Amino acid sequence: MTIKVKPKTILLIFIIFLVIIIIGSGLYRVSQGEEALVVTFGRVTEKNGPGLYWKIPFVQTVLKESVTTIHTKEYGFRTTQQGSFGTAAKYIDVTNEGVMLTNDNSIVSLEAIYQYTIKDVKQYLFDVDDPEGTLQMAFEAVIRRNIQSRPLDDALLNKDEIERQVLPDFQRLIDGYQMGVKINDVRIQNITVPSEVSAAYEDVNNAKNEKSKRLDEAEKYKNEILPTARSSAYQLLQEAEAYKAETVAKALSEVAVFTFVYEKYAVSPDITRKRLMIETLETVLSNSGSVYIVDNDSSVTMLLDLTGKPADTLSAAALGGGE
Repeated sequence: MTIKVKPKTILLIFIIFLVIIIIGSGLYRVSQGEEALVVTFGRVTEKNGPGLYWKIPFVQTVLKESVTTIHTKEYGFRTTQQGSFGTAAKYIDVTNEGVMLTNDNSIVSLEAIYQYTIKDVKQYLFDVDDPEGTLQMAFEAVIRRNIQSRPLDDALLNKDEIERQVLPDFQRLIDGYQMGVKINDVRIQNITVPSEVSAAYEDVNNAKNEKSKRLDEAEKYKNEILPTARSSAYQLLQEAEAYKAETVAKALSEVAVFTFVYEKYAVSPDITRKRLMIETLETVLSNSGSVYIVDNDSSVTMLLDLTGKPADTLSAAALGGGE
């Protein structure tokens, strides 16, 4: 016995089956931590969080991105083999990224990583062409500007400070691009002097150390010499001041005496002249022990004793007899 199925029934089953396929193919799930964009004819028409949704098959497409995953990007190097238990990771240098100049025209090689999360999927996928490449170029601009503002020693020794400054600058630049990205961390892995110039750097460093040594020695010598020199200079100044005071006082005294004598002389010139002559003779004769008076008309030599001692008559007679 054969069962005859009507054409209308077959058509209805086909339609139902087709509807089930269409409905099933339009279902999609957004996982926890993801954000989905529904694109209709090239335009974003919906934005959905975690859950089960339906889209129009062949008309709408769904783009999903994690908004919790932390993406890590490398700068100045690339990991070629991830490390595992008993096996070290392998890296290669990307010289054209990592080599840069400091503000004293020294060359350094920098390796860094930065981490980011997507906070706006629409901006990340549609508002910027090549978001990962744009992030890399933005980070390069920020890190190079920071390194170029520092001398070599500062760049080599202050990685933590560079990280703290680069992170907010990087975020501000990315916000200006409206990329929908949040920068979570910046880590400077290494800042070194390239091997090609390390010998020259050592020479410069040795020269700086020698300079510091010489400066320290000069400072020590200065600290030893200056106090002695200041003491000698102070002593000379004090002696000069004393000599000046003494000389001025003496000159003033002589001027006063001269003025006094001149005034007396102006009143009575003859008396003053005789007085001066007498005072002069007193001064001259006060330094003489004995004065011998010789008279051409007499054969006797007279002794004028100014010392105040008794006259030695024998010596005087002997002297007279000899004369």
